[in-house]
Order: sequence, then structure tokens, then C-alpha cells
Amino acid sequence: MNTGIPEPAALREAADRLVSALAAHADPEYRLTVLKRLSRRLGEEYYPTFLRLLGVVAESDDERAKRLLAETIGTALRRMDLPGGALSSWGATGLPDPAGPIAAGALSGHFFGATPRRLLGPVEYLAVWHLQRTQRTRLGAEAFRTSLEQLVGLLNHSEEARTLYPQKLAADAQNELEGAYTRATRERLAAIAAAWRAGKPPAEVARAALESAAEQPPGAWVVRDL
Repeated sequence: MNTGIPEPAALREAADRLVSALAAHADPEYRLTVLKRLSRRLGEEYYPTFLRLLGVVAESDDERAKRLLAETIGTALRRMDLPGGALSSWGATGLPDPAGPIAAGALSGHFFGATPRRLLGPVEYLAVWHLQRTQRTRLGAEAFRTSLEQLVGLLNHSEEARTLYPQKLAADAQNELEGAYTRATRERLAAIAAAWRAGKPPAEVARAALESAAEQPPGAWVVRDL
């Protein structure tokens, strides 16, 4: 997503501050608190910025930073407390018209009223954003592939995250979760989980996700990059 995302230099500075904050504390629970606090401060509208910060660390050459962040997410998985972002359910009605301008207030919780929404972890968020109609303009296939590959590569720096995240995705793929996922999304999550658990490289995990059966979005949908 381009709108609202800081410039690359600002993202790198923010990612450096995040890693420094994590490194300043040996307690994994405190590190998780730091990560969740950052996600909350950004807010639901800017959860993609949180994902980009993860991507900045994933793209870096700092193996220690990758390990710190991956281990913190591993702690979150063990506690079933991932820093998440909210997307509207695929069955929601009254979504804003992606062809026209959207007022800032239109993306608040008040706009959706009782629209079903649930917090999604980073991988699930990317899959839903790419495959389903939500309050956001749809994420393009190439941005989805790149972001997923980076995220899997990052999380592989923690044995706990590498083990627990595919297990979570496989479990999610077996449940409809109150309409949070379409069948195509569940198939995509299952494909990611199977490739990841099999120990395939991040690029192959992302490719498996794209090659799995999926619904095609209506032609009127607008696609944008992360």
C-alpha cells in the first residue's frame, strides 16, 4: 500500500528503533509487549505500515535483528497473541466504492457499524487483503508474493515461529471462523502451511500460495501494491 506509508528512510529509522527496543530487554514477554504496543499505536488503518516495518528488517543484512523479531513473534504465537490488524469480513456490505475518493472517517470502526471483523496476524492479513473484498483496496499478486516471501524468511530465524505459524495456518484453514475467510482464502492458507511445514524455501512457500486454487476478483476491483 502506498498511501500513508512513510518514506523509505523513515521506515528504516523506525525499524532500527524497534530492533533497538527489543534488544534492550532480555525478557521475551516484554519484547512482545513492545511489539504489540507499536502495532496498537499505529492503529488498524496503518497496520500495513507495521507489515512494512517487518519487511524492512527482513530485507536487511542484520541477522541478529531478524532473530530478535522472529523470536518475539514466536513468543506471540506461543501465547496465541499475535499483533494483528483488522479487516472486514468477506460477507460485509456497505463497503466504500474503490473507484471513488474515500474520506478519512470512512475507514473508522463507526463506518462499518456491526460489520464482522477480526484481528488477523501478519500472514493471514496478507492473504485476506489479497483475496477478499475488504475495506482496503485489494493487494496485488506480486506485492502479496513479495511480502509473504519476506515474512516467511524473517520468521524462519526462530524455530518456534517456523514451527508454530504453519500449525496455526493449517488450523485456520480447517475452520470457517465466522466468515472471516472464504474457501479460496482457506485453500491459500492451507497451501502456505503445507509448503512451510515441509521446509520449502520462502520463495517456494510464496509460489505455492499463488499456485493454489483461488477465486478471481470481480473485474471492477482495484488492485494496489503494499
